[in-house]
Amino acid sequence: MSKYEDGCGALAIALSAGMPVLLWGGPGVGKTSVIEQIAHSRGWHLETVIASICDPTDFKGMPRDAGDRTVFSPPEWAVRVAEAGGGVVFLDEISTAPPSVQAALLRPVLTGVVGDLELPPGTRFVAAANPPDQAADGWDLSAPLANRFVHIDWEVPARVVTDGFVYGFAPVAVPEVDESDVERLLAEARRSIGAFIAARPDLVHRLPTASSARGRAWPSPRSWDMAARLLATADAAGSRQGIKQLLVAGAVGPSTAREYFAWHRSLDLPDIESALDAGGSIDLPATPDRIVAVCGALAAAVNADPSAARCDAAVNGILVSVADAGHLDLATVALRKIAPAVQRSGAVLGPAAVAHFAALLGKMGALKATA
Repeated sequence: MSKYEDGCGALAIALSAGMPVLLWGGPGVGKTSVIEQIAHSRGWHLETVIASICDPTDFKGMPRDAGDRTVFSPPEWAVRVAEAGGGVVFLDEISTAPPSVQAALLRPVLTGVVGDLELPPGTRFVAAANPPDQAADGWDLSAPLANRFVHIDWEVPARVVTDGFVYGFAPVAVPEVDESDVERLLAEARRSIGAFIAARPDLVHRLPTASSARGRAWPSPRSWDMAARLLATADAAGSRQGIKQLLVAGAVGPSTAREYFAWHRSLDLPDIESALDAGGSIDLPATPDRIVAVCGALAAAVNADPSAARCDAAVNGILVSVADAGHLDLATVALRKIAPAVQRSGAVLGPAAVAHFAALLGKMGALKATA
């Protein structure tokens, strides 16, 4: 698949996930057209706002006196979106908006609140920007605003243009996904990202030093959470690997995304379900980040099916093994996550578990233990 096709897929997944998207591309490459096509095909209201000619009050609202307080009246474009029940807010030429306007955009893009008006759930923000060397009187995007978007480079190769003129341009279809699937997969994605950050804590938040790089994707707790939801939505939609890589790169930056996927490919984790079936017998991985992944998977498995036998295997087998391996802190965190399920199951903690987790057991005072 071409980079363009993966870019279309990444845009579709980001919109399906409800993430704010920023398309980077030269003038005339069809950024506006593709957003118009998507909105039309899905029946979404489309509101185009030219950020470069806006005033801060166009996003933070116009202050007016209301007796004993000041209220902020929303601009007309926001009122139209609210009356339409939501839709797509297309912020064109965002990279030529002055810093004061970019600052005013922070709240709407993150929370969907414009002035004193809360936009309907499902309202999506899409922005378009020209690269700095192609933008007239452009500004570097501020780091706080950039960190709120999924950044996608929008390039249209000659082959796509040729085929489009001859046969018609292929539409970009935004998939509908089952929210219950997304929530289940989101928990898996967060566990994976959490384990990676345990291995690379320097990448939990890395603000670039160059102002131009600050205006693109970079890792922060917020953008990692965006990456997790994007991965979950992509998995729920059955997206190919190239699309997932573009999405994570668009949230946390290309170099960080490459490190994450390289780490993920190298994982060799034991099967938690097999270990539970075997009474807690497990061959643990060697590194702490992989132990984190094991503990996260264990907590999810036990909470999903907390029978007494599984709880016994989890605590007296797997978590005792984790503690014996020198990772008592990780085992204790996992036990906290499954303690309510263990209590309800009636599982009995053996001497080894009591010895390792005495402090936690003393605080909870409810887990059964052998004499």
